[in-house]
Amino acid sequence: MTYARAAVAALGGALVMWLLAGAWHEIVASRLYADRIQDEHQGVGLIFLAYCVLALLMTFFLRHARLSQRPLVQGAVLGSVIGILWVFPHELALAAAHGEPLGYVFVNAAWHVVEQGTGGIVIAVSMYALARVRRPPLEG
Repeated sequence: MTYARAAVAALGGALVMWLLAGAWHEIVASRLYADRIQDEHQGVGLIFLAYCVLALLMTFFLRHARLSQRPLVQGAVLGSVIGILWVFPHELALAAAHGEPLGYVFVNAAWHVVEQGTGGIVIAVSMYALARVRRPPLEG
């Protein structure tokens, strides 16, 4: 797989995770926990950049995992693990520092298993599909 194709897969995963994050944090969680958390998401461009970095890291891990014939499962598993590693410890620290409810920490971590799991699926399936695309020979 070329770097360009891996970057395309990462961009697709980043976009999906970013959109899911917006739906969760700005629509669902902000209404469910409005009185208990101070979630303010300014700078959506910077947030998208963070998801691009995350997706590139996920792509790196998947490239070195040697994709099996089951990219859907492999992407979901890697994404879910990344979701827990990326969010859960940070959320615990925020709960301790800012008094956010512990229940929200676990709900948000579970959400990120879904969010990054979905991103992992998009990345893995894209990488699997793009690796099978043949480049036409150069005419000369």
